[in-house]
Amino acid sequence: MDVHASEKEQVEALKTWWKDNGSSVITGILLGLSVLLGGKAWFGYQDSQKLNASNVYAQMMAVSASGDSEQVKSFANVLITEYTSSIYAQLSALLLARQAVDADELPTAQAQLEWALDKATTPEIEHAARTRLIRVMIGQAQYAQAESLLDTIQSTGAYQPVYSELKGDLAVAQGEFTKAAAAYKAALSESSAQLPNIRLLSAKYESVSAAGDVE
Repeated sequence: MDVHASEKEQVEALKTWWKDNGSSVITGILLGLSVLLGGKAWFGYQDSQKLNASNVYAQMMAVSASGDSEQVKSFANVLITEYTSSIYAQLSALLLARQAVDADELPTAQAQLEWALDKATTPEIEHAARTRLIRVMIGQAQYAQAESLLDTIQSTGAYQPVYSELKGDLAVAQGEFTKAAAAYKAALSESSAQLPNIRLLSAKYESVSAAGDVE
């Protein structure tokens, strides 16, 4: 066997293969590098976005403490429109909802809370948005919507007494005092005696119990 001839054939075969496939290999390498570098750039971009959103949120909270509601709206709208997927946007919507409630603009508050609930990325924000939304719905006599929202909850966690209390509030709004008393009683049994609103909850229960002649 001619070793040199064999080696020459292999070299020629390699040349032929490279001629036919070399460009695609280079393309593949470049694509691989672009994915690797692009991935790093993407994570860097994500970190940059989080930092930017955090800075805007800090500015918003600073002006909120000073009572400048218009500036709060301005910063909040930046977060909601430019950093929509961030937790800061969700928190901003909750803050705008609170401002709207303070201004007796319940439809505006409802819109913000519905947005926050839809975008919620943590259980805490989800429950905060939902419980506040239910209160706003009750305040607008949207009883069917509030009840529907209460009925669709999958997991309440530590918020169980809050939801029980809301069921009581909804029942009171509709004049169903016996039902309200049962809900408040459940909320009391689910609550810690150290909770700051325990006295108010007890007062609610006693009030509707008397009105509904509940034992």
